[in-house]
Amino acid sequence: MTDVYILATTMKVLSHVMRNINEFNIPAGNSNGYEILYFGVNLILMFDYRLSFDIQVKNGNNEIEVLIISRKQIPAWKSDASSNEDMKPYYSNRGIRVNDVFKPLISDAYAFILSNRSASIADYSKTKSVEVTLIHTWQQEIKESQLKDRKNDLKR
Repeated sequence: MTDVYILATTMKVLSHVMRNINEFNIPAGNSNGYEILYFGVNLILMFDYRLSFDIQVKNGNNEIEVLIISRKQIPAWKSDASSNEDMKPYYSNRGIRVNDVFKPLISDAYAFILSNRSASIADYSKTKSVEVTLIHTWQQEIKESQLKDRKNDLKR
């Protein structure tokens, strides 16, 4: 006689949220006027990933540029403005206030850039104070047994 065991595994979807509120003073100038924040997205593990952001320049009417590019492109982006024309950003926008959502189509190591680089000479002399709110959200599947193991660990 053969015993047959059937294991039923229940999957749950947990949502994850990470929120950052920062204020950056981004220096003026073509070579160093930027702030870079790195983040990674693995769409196999992180379902329905979204990066929501609200960026606002606090001092004046000069715009800030918001870019999202691959982390691999950072050296080229830093090195020379002429090579940037060939670069294809995942996201690009400019304004005094930028409130938007980025939904990546591929897994990658991303760079979120706030840039004070500008074609306007008047902007070069002014440091920008920028308020930044970033919200990363995604869903992740886990097995019911992982939840039970975690509950037991918390009781100890």
